[in-house]
Amino acid sequence: MNAKPQSSKKINLLITNDFPPIVSGISTVFYQIWKRLPPDRTMILAPKAPGCDEFDKKEPFHIIRKRIPTGESGKTKLVKMIFNIFYALYHIRKYNIGKLHCGQILSVGPAGLICKKLFGIKYNVYVYGSETLRFGNSRMMSWLMKKVIEEAEDLVPNSAFTMHEYERWGISRKKMVMIVPGVDSVFFHPQEKSRYLVDKYHLQDKQIIMTVGRLDERKGHDMVIRAMAHVVKQFPNVVYMIVGKGREEQRLKNLADNLKLQDHVIFTGFVADESLPDYYNLCDVFVLPNRETELHDQLKGDYEGFGVVFLEASACGKPVIAGKSGGSCEAVVNGVTGLMVDPRNEGEIGRAIERTLSDKNFANQLGMAGRSRAEKEFDWQHIAKTMESIL
Repeated sequence: MNAKPQSSKKINLLITNDFPPIVSGISTVFYQIWKRLPPDRTMILAPKAPGCDEFDKKEPFHIIRKRIPTGESGKTKLVKMIFNIFYALYHIRKYNIGKLHCGQILSVGPAGLICKKLFGIKYNVYVYGSETLRFGNSRMMSWLMKKVIEEAEDLVPNSAFTMHEYERWGISRKKMVMIVPGVDSVFFHPQEKSRYLVDKYHLQDKQIIMTVGRLDERKGHDMVIRAMAHVVKQFPNVVYMIVGKGREEQRLKNLADNLKLQDHVIFTGFVADESLPDYYNLCDVFVLPNRETELHDQLKGDYEGFGVVFLEASACGKPVIAGKSGGSCEAVVNGVTGLMVDPRNEGEIGRAIERTLSDKNFANQLGMAGRSRAEKEFDWQHIAKTMESIL
C-alpha cells in the first residue's frame, strides 16, 4: 500500500542506510519493528535498491527511496552524510515531521543534529557496537559522534554489550534506551527439510552445518572452513553451506580450494528473506564464530553487536555455535541454547561442531531451549512496544 501518513499527525521519520530489500541484521530489525508501529505516524527514508519498488508496494507504511551511495570508505561515508542531511531538511519542510530517527550515528546522525538546531526537531540515534572503536581515535569523528549523542533525545543501543561500550566512552546510561533484535517465531519455526533444496544442492544423506549472513571477515566463515579440514575426517559426509554474499566470497572460495574442500563447501549466494526458514531447517547445526575485524581498513575494530541470525536459527530449533566476541553472548546462552567458542581457534570451533553432530540428544536439547527462548524473550511485538515509548 505504502500510503502517505495523514498530515495532521506528527510523523516519525526513520532515515537509515539499511532497509529491505537490502539484506543485513540492521535492515531486518528496522523492518520488523517499524512494520508493527502505527502507519499513520511513521515514514521511512532509505536507499534505492534492486527490488525496492515491488517490496514497497506491499507495505502499509510510507517509504521514500533516494539514490544514496553504499560502501564503507571515508569518502563514501561523507557523501552519505551530505545526502542524508539534504534529504532530512527537504522532507522536514515537506511533511509534518515531529521526530527524526537516525539509523546510523555518523552517516545520518549529523542530519538529526542540524535539523534540531534549525527547526527544533527532536531525534534519536541508533548504534550497534564498535563505532567508538572504529572512529573514536579520530579527534574529528569522536567530537562529531559525541555532539550528535549529546543533542539526541535518546541513544538506542542494540544490546547490553553495546550499551557498555558507550558507557565506557563516557555516555550516561540515562541517555540510553536499549532495543534488542527479535525474531518472528511463527515465520521461523522447525519444519521438515525442503525436498527441493535437498535435491538442488545434492544433500541426500549429508550432515549440514550452515552460516547465514554477509560474507564479511567478522562473521568467521574462514575459520569454519579451516575447521572443516578436521571435521571431515570424522564426518566424511558433512557439508558446510554458506548462505549469503559479500566482499569475502572469492577469498573464501580460494581457501576452500586450497584446503581441497570443494566437495564439502557450498556457496548458495543471495537468498531472499522469505526462503530463509527453508535454509535454516536444512542444517544440523548453525555456526557463526564472529570476531572483531582486523584485515579490512575501513571496518577495522568492527564486531557483532548482537546477531539476529542466532535467534532465527534458534527459532528453527537448531543448536548454534557463536564466537566469544561482541554481543553474541546475549543472543546465545552458552551450554543452554548453543556453544560459545574462541573465534580464532579452529580446533575449538571444530570440536564444537563435532560435539553437536555426534551427540544428537545434546544438539536437540540446545535446539529446543533456543526455540523456547526465542518465543518467550524475543517477540517482535513486545520489542515494538518498547519502540513506541520513544516515538
